[in-house]
Amino acid sequence: MSTGPIRREYRSRHKPDCYFDRELSWLAFNRRVLEEAQRPVTPLIERAKFLAIVASNLDEFTMVRLAELREAAQAKGPEAADARSLHLAVRGEIRTMVVDQYACWRDEVAPGLAAAGFSIVAPEGWTATDRETLRSYYRDHLEPVLTPLAVDPARPFPLVKNRGLCAAVRVVPEAGGAERAALIAAPSDRRLITLVGDPGRHALVEDVVAAFADSLFPGHRITQRCVFRATRDGALDIDEDTSADLISEIEQELASREQGSVVRLEVSAHTDPALKAWLVQGMRLSADDVVEVDGSLDLTWLFLVGDRLPGRDDLRDPVHIPIVLSGWDDPFARLRQGDVLLHHPFESFQSVVDLIDRAADDSQVLAIKQTLYRTSSQSPIAKALMRAAKAGKQVTVLVELKARFDEAANIRWARALEEAGAHVVYGLMGFKVHAKLLMIIRRDEDGIRRYCHLGTGNYNERTAKLYTDLSYMTCNEAVGRDVAALFNMLTGYSLPPEWERLSVAPLTMRDSAVAWIRREAAHGPKGRIIAKFNSLVDIGMCDELYAASKAGVQIDLIVRGMCILRPGVKGLSENIRVRSIVGRFLEHSRIYHFANQGSPVYAISSADWMTRNLDFRVESLVRIEDARLVGELQRILDLCLADDVQSRLLQPDGTYVLRVAAKGKGVASQRVLAELAAGKNKPEIEGLHSAAFKPLGKPRARRK
Repeated sequence: MSTGPIRREYRSRHKPDCYFDRELSWLAFNRRVLEEAQRPVTPLIERAKFLAIVASNLDEFTMVRLAELREAAQAKGPEAADARSLHLAVRGEIRTMVVDQYACWRDEVAPGLAAAGFSIVAPEGWTATDRETLRSYYRDHLEPVLTPLAVDPARPFPLVKNRGLCAAVRVVPEAGGAERAALIAAPSDRRLITLVGDPGRHALVEDVVAAFADSLFPGHRITQRCVFRATRDGALDIDEDTSADLISEIEQELASREQGSVVRLEVSAHTDPALKAWLVQGMRLSADDVVEVDGSLDLTWLFLVGDRLPGRDDLRDPVHIPIVLSGWDDPFARLRQGDVLLHHPFESFQSVVDLIDRAADDSQVLAIKQTLYRTSSQSPIAKALMRAAKAGKQVTVLVELKARFDEAANIRWARALEEAGAHVVYGLMGFKVHAKLLMIIRRDEDGIRRYCHLGTGNYNERTAKLYTDLSYMTCNEAVGRDVAALFNMLTGYSLPPEWERLSVAPLTMRDSAVAWIRREAAHGPKGRIIAKFNSLVDIGMCDELYAASKAGVQIDLIVRGMCILRPGVKGLSENIRVRSIVGRFLEHSRIYHFANQGSPVYAISSADWMTRNLDFRVESLVRIEDARLVGELQRILDLCLADDVQSRLLQPDGTYVLRVAAKGKGVASQRVLAELAAGKNKPEIEGLHSAAFKPLGKPRARRK
């Protein structure tokens, strides 16, 4: 599957010493996640969770970015040399990260969990009783579903499931003869097998399959065995210009995703070289595509650890209960009193669900329009939209079918919504619709009114408990006119209006941001910019920030993930500071603030400062003008700038240094926000507005 040419504008058209590479920057983000697992102050079960997140992140990175980079490295042309060099560096960093990840698991987290009553027992640690009971389990539950796959001239190397766990064996006939090799795919429905006599001791299913695979080869003896895992190119190759039926073409591409070329092969450490070479040859890889793992493959199973240690709250983060919005029995009446801004997960996303639920059943609601990019498998929001459509309301839902790795789920929801009577739009030709928009049209006593929700995150009640995001709800007429115009553009044919409160990508968002930055630059040292988002990988935006820094503007960027901008470089970016916060919740909200000499701009958005967001997606940004809500946004920004517990500062050389509180327990922004939402905290955040200019405390040495 072709993924198209990888974009390298910032390597070919600009001085490389002005920008970091985006792939290496992403790996630096995953390194910060790993550091949370390595920190002894992180509760033990949470450390296991962070190790699982690292593994999951690396899988997605491999399927998307590494696959694309590998293809670029194999191409011809002037950029191929750069791509090959970068490909080599990326693979080296992945190997280093995997070594550190497994050292953390093997030397710190696993012993701690074992002391707490949870352990994984490798085959060499099985007792005679373990082996006997596991053999019985294998015979009764595993062997019936296993299929040995021989490889010879008549039976070519089989298609190995993407990210599936398999055993490879070399066998020889007991009567004598040549050695041959075969594969066995392990069942994927159950990873942990509890050992008899101790509910805290477990074996991994792939180890059991490999250990007892002899039964699948009668008359043969296994001479070598190993466990391996292949990760494939996960990109979809869709030509929207020639596609007559987008939904059918995406379904066909989803079926072929499992057949993409293998990008990475993970094998158990100390695997027989001949067996490993056979796997490499069969999957058409090079030795450099192999990652040897000293431990169990695919540590995403560590997400299960918490369920295996019930009652051990001492090993977890404190239970967080989102605050429920008061006065929400009648959300429409509440919104007529004033705008609402919710900060999830500190304030419950259930209020958004309740708004849509109420709209579905309210006889005065005439129509509902909504975008869905990613949602949950049992989404109450999608179910409410279906109920509204069945009740005769005009329901229009734009379901983005091209949301990566959610394509199949979105197709199911799109069809279910259509069957319920909703009008479903399958995205937009040539663009992903990433804007998070909801509009409810209601006949109130004083006329028809639009009630709108604009968010920074997806309409997904599950991730709303794990990600920090913002929900802005309003019946402001200017916002309503803008949202209505945007929906008309998405579902029909209309020219863009003169936006009143919104900026929309790919039409005006970049121009708006550039204009705001340049206005601060014109104010010189009196200028001030604070921006919080997930990624900064757009060259144009970096150049604008560099120019503003040279003009004396003080700039603070709170960037969770990728950042190609080099801060603190004399003569280039000495007035720019970049920090990343990695904590219990995934920082996902996007907030933009431009001081404008006392007439500030505050905005929230669905978009990061990435080329894809600004130029190739439909995104929305809404300016917040209510003074009370502006204060809430400023408080979030102040806390992020003051965080000296989970904040890391990006250095000019690309390293991140953990901030350490000078004394006391420091300011952990997520903890303080949770306490403030619950009304439990005297604001220990007084005076934090200028925190960015205070000494940052002694940096902790970077962990090797």
